[in-house]
Formats: sequence, C-alpha cells, structure tokens
Amino acid sequence: MTKLEQLEWMRQHGCKVPAFEGLVYEDWKARGLAVHSLSYPLAVRSSFGEEDGEDSSWAGQFATMLGVGQEGLKEAVGTVFSSYPDPEGQVLILQEMVSADYSGVLFAFREGAWKAELTDGLAEELVSGKKEGTSFLLPRFSQTDAAIAKVYDFWGGPGVGGRRLRRALAELSAKAGQLLAASAAAHGLDIEFAVAGHQVWLLQARPITTPQEAEVVLTSANHKEILPPRPSRLMTSLITGAGYELFQYYRRLDPTLPDRPFLAEAAGMPWINLSALLDTMVHWGLPTQLVCRSVGAEDFYKVGLRPWQGLRKIGVFFRVLAHQMRAARATRLWQEKARERLLSAQADRKQLWQADPAAAFAQWAESFRQLYVALVTHMQNLTGAMSGPVALLEKLGLLGIAAQSLSRQSISTDYMSAFRSWQAGELSQEAFLERFGHRGFYESDIGQPRFYEYEEADWARLRPEKALPPLQRLPMRRRWFACLAQPLMRLVHAREEVRHETMKLFWAMREELQQHLDFSPWGYRVEALHSRIRDGEGALIEEEIAGWDMDTFLYNQFGRRLPLAVLGNVSQGGGRAEHGIGICPGKVEGVVWRVRTAGDPGAARPQGEKVILVADALDPGWVPYFGQVDGVVSYVGGLLSHASIMLREAGVPAITQLPAHIKLEQGDHIVMDGRTGTVSYLAVS
Repeated sequence: MTKLEQLEWMRQHGCKVPAFEGLVYEDWKARGLAVHSLSYPLAVRSSFGEEDGEDSSWAGQFATMLGVGQEGLKEAVGTVFSSYPDPEGQVLILQEMVSADYSGVLFAFREGAWKAELTDGLAEELVSGKKEGTSFLLPRFSQTDAAIAKVYDFWGGPGVGGRRLRRALAELSAKAGQLLAASAAAHGLDIEFAVAGHQVWLLQARPITTPQEAEVVLTSANHKEILPPRPSRLMTSLITGAGYELFQYYRRLDPTLPDRPFLAEAAGMPWINLSALLDTMVHWGLPTQLVCRSVGAEDFYKVGLRPWQGLRKIGVFFRVLAHQMRAARATRLWQEKARERLLSAQADRKQLWQADPAAAFAQWAESFRQLYVALVTHMQNLTGAMSGPVALLEKLGLLGIAAQSLSRQSISTDYMSAFRSWQAGELSQEAFLERFGHRGFYESDIGQPRFYEYEEADWARLRPEKALPPLQRLPMRRRWFACLAQPLMRLVHAREEVRHETMKLFWAMREELQQHLDFSPWGYRVEALHSRIRDGEGALIEEEIAGWDMDTFLYNQFGRRLPLAVLGNVSQGGGRAEHGIGICPGKVEGVVWRVRTAGDPGAARPQGEKVILVADALDPGWVPYFGQVDGVVSYVGGLLSHASIMLREAGVPAITQLPAHIKLEQGDHIVMDGRTGTVSYLAVS
C-alpha cells in the first residue's frame, strides 16, 4: 500500500486526514501543475511504490518538502520526483499542512505495548532523529473512551501537554485500534500523527517491519519472592515456555483479549508481563492501579475506573464470578486427580528414559508444563475469589479477627510452625521431614533442593545458636465471627493446600530426573537436551544470568532492557545518566570515527579492524556511512526514528541519546554495547 493509498484508506475508515491530492509524474511532465482544491502552504510528500512494504521499509529515503507556497511548488515537486530511483509511473502527494501543536509517531503493535514519541510542533526532526521527543506508552482505548474523554478526564497522559492533548491522544488510540483491526499488516502499524488543539490528524499508517522491536513492560513482582536470586535455567526455560498458555486464564474469561504471554524471559530470568495485565485492566474498564499496587510497580498508564467500559464487559465479570464461586471445588477435584495422572505418566516414561533420554525429557517437560499451568491457573482463580473480601476485611480492620476465629489454620502456617518447632528442639528432624521434607527454600523452582536432600551441614546452618520457643497460637476471639469468616478462610486454606500438595508433585518430578539424569540444582545436563540458546554449530551457549537487577523495565526481542524512567508518563528521577539507549544489540570494540554532519564527514575514516561511527544526530542521510562501520553512536535520536529503524533492520549495533558529558572524539578507542547503551573508554588519542 503506497502512502497515497494509506491516506485514502484512513479517510475511508473515518480518520481525520489533511486534504490531499495525488500527482502522477507523467501528468506533471505533460501538463504541469494545477492546484485548485488545496490551500497553501502544502507538504509535497513522496509516495514511491515500494516505500512502505510489509517486509522492508524505505522510510525516509525519499524527499519531503514542507511549508511549500505557490511560488516554490514547482521546484518542490521536482525535488521529490528527483529523489525516486525512477520516477516513471510514480506518484507524489500534495497535502495541506496542519498547524500542529504536537506531532509524533505511534508504533501500534499487534503484540506488545503501544509506544509513541511526541514532540511540539512538526515531527520532521523527530522522525529524522535530529530532535528528541517524549516517549510514552499509549493505552488501548475504545471509541467510547475517546468520546467520553471530551467531557471526563480519566487518564494521566504522556507527562506533557494538558487535557486537550490527552483528549486527542485518546482519539488516536481508538483510531489506531480501528485501523489495526482492518489492516492486514502482520506486526502492526507505524502511524504518524499531528495534534492541533484537541483534534488529531493522521498522516500515514505503514506496516511495521521490525517485529522484534515490540516492547513489553516486565516486572519481577512476586517472582522475586518465590524464586531464588538466580533461578535455575531449567525452571526459567520451562515456565517462560508456558507464558502464552498461562495467559489463557484471562482469554477464557474474555476471548476478545489478544494472545499475549503472561511470562517472558529476559537476561536469563523469568519476568511477569506487566503490560499484558495492564492492557487487560484497560480492556475491562478497571483502574490500572489495581495491578500495579499488587506487584509494587509504578502505574505508568495511570488509567482510572471507566464504568462505561465495565458495563460492556458485564458478561466477563459474571464469568469471573462463576469461576470464583466454583474455585475451591474445582481446585480440590484437580488436586485429587493430579497425582494419579502424574504417577501414570511416570510409569509410561520409565522405559523411554533408557531407550531415548531426550524424548523422555521432552515428555517430562510437557508433563511439568501442564502441572505448572494448572497450578498457576487454580492459584489465580482462588486469589481472585478471595481478593475482594480480603481487601474489604482489611479495610474494616477485621482480617486479623477472621484469621483468628477459626480453630484450624492453613497448611502453610502448620509448615512454618513445624519448622520453628524443629529449630526450638520441640520437633525431631525425622518428624519434620515426614510431613514437610518435600518442601524447601525457593521450592517453586524445581531446580532447587528440598529438605529431603539437605546434608547435615545444611541443617546446621538452619539451626539457631540459641533455642527458640515454638510459635504460639493467638487466643481465639469472637467465635461467632467464625461462621461469617468460614467461606473466605476456606478459600485461603484451599489456596495454601493446593500449593502444599503440588510441591509434593514437584518433588516427585525432581526425583524422576535424579533417577535418570545427572541432575544438579542448575540443571546443566538437563538443559543441554532442550536449550534454545545454541551457537551456529549447535553448541550450548551459557548465557549470563543477571538476577533480579531491575524491578520493572521495558524489554524487546532484541534483548534491550530500558528503565521505565525513559518514559514521559513515568516519574523522573534525578542524577546524571551514564549511558545511552541501545537501538540494536551487539558489543563492538573499535576506533571512533567522529563525523559532525552527513554531507561533510570532516575527519577521514580511521584505519583499523573495527570502526564506530559517532555523530551528533542521525537521519536517513547517514545511510552511506552505515555500511562502512561496525557500530554507530549518536548523541541525539529516538528509538522510533528512521535511522534507528534502518540500523535495526541492518543489524548494526547502535546506541542513541548518549549523554553529552561522555565526549567521544576522533581516534578514541572504545567499547560500545548496543543492548545496554553503555560506552567505555579503552584508550584516548
């Protein structure tokens, strides 16, 4: 679809598009110019046939002339046609200029967060990489949201501008969703827009050609609590491989939700996909703060309660209620059958372990994946069922009374009491192991040892120097309250019970590996059978595990991780940045080629095995230099600029927005890392 066809397509779908005309090259050569239906000034824009393809983009390769008056129109048209490889049979666009207060570009991915860059005035310098904009994540609003935004302010916005801008961006989000639903673009749409007052104008909507650039917001959330500082690679691989299936819990409640992963792997660690959960809240009309508060992350969306959207989803809420009412019974039935199924599967695999360990492990991994998905699904259902009542009781100050009003405590409390009793010398080690030997620290990671496997030295480290008294039960109060609290506490107990029983199944599966493989807590031998991280010759690559080094961050499939502070709609912290933003991953050690402008390189390309181009800013005019270097660094630019898109498509390691205090000059010997955005000096000329 050419740019001219895009404009007509957007107009047909009810989008505001500045008035335009197409001009065919042959008509211009034969009859010249005759503009009657458009008002000056005009934008003379390229519409080359292969400019905005589905598989690759020529974005920014052809001339665009802005603010053209009647006197300069002929020259501007000639300039644009001259920028084409061959103008024969080609078209350009004459379009009225919009007096924009703001303008920018939105990447509306089919899968991933919608990320936009915004600047005041025209976006030409933004998309060319000469000017920095405000980056922000745009929630996916409906057309009803856009209409109500005109009278009711329910969204925090991008961190700049005021209510009129938020109204326009809500309309942009609704129109982007409408266009995406009607588009055949596989990965999403790259939409350029302008805002005048509270009105948003769309200028183009071309297919996204870099699907790996789709970002999600990942968070450690409760993973940091239940998994070790560096989870086993075996566990990370198994649970992140089930990421899409885990999200099916939400899609079964609401089939209109897009398919998203609930978990994702980054830097060798398993993270929760926070953006998928927040998009679900927006889709259902619920405040995004609900999720962010529960995981301890900043609410970068800042979307409030939208009852009109909730009414549209009333069927979903009834399904949620039905699931939650059956939660305890459904969990108990699953729990009764889970061990039987596991034992049967283990018996079926017994001979296969001898004949074909790789095939046996593949079956084992699938069995564990099913177990893990079922566990998390039932835990989600039980948590959802009791979260409302628990929150209410906590607000009323009655939650503690509810817990104390029952004579029976949960299995988790029993577990903790037994451990404390062993520490106090009130319970033998054998008695403790008989009941809780299948459990252990960080037990949610199947790669971690259980109490059954502890050596005497391990037990010695757990034994206190001084004897401790056993945990004492608080006296029961208000026995009458037990009748009211019993339904809620039954859910609480069911949730803890299913975890306790599932840990027995985890232990049984761990034992199975120990019997048939050289198994260690890190599972290297096991991972060698199924690892996706291999070099070109099939050898296993040991990827460094970063640990829980970030709480919440932006992540894409290139492996780039960015702190949320890069977003305009996130509270900014102080301090001077010590690194830029990675555009394309890759580490390069080389000599700096310091070029001030694309047209006048000044210093000659240095001689050396590796050369890194360093520029003040980048735009498509730098393409001739990209093929001569091994890496690129710029002081000004954006993740969504044309140059950034090209560098990613070409696979050239690159960094943008390098802090100005990091001075790089001709001949400097540096190491750049296009994933982390860091630059280090090795030698100074």
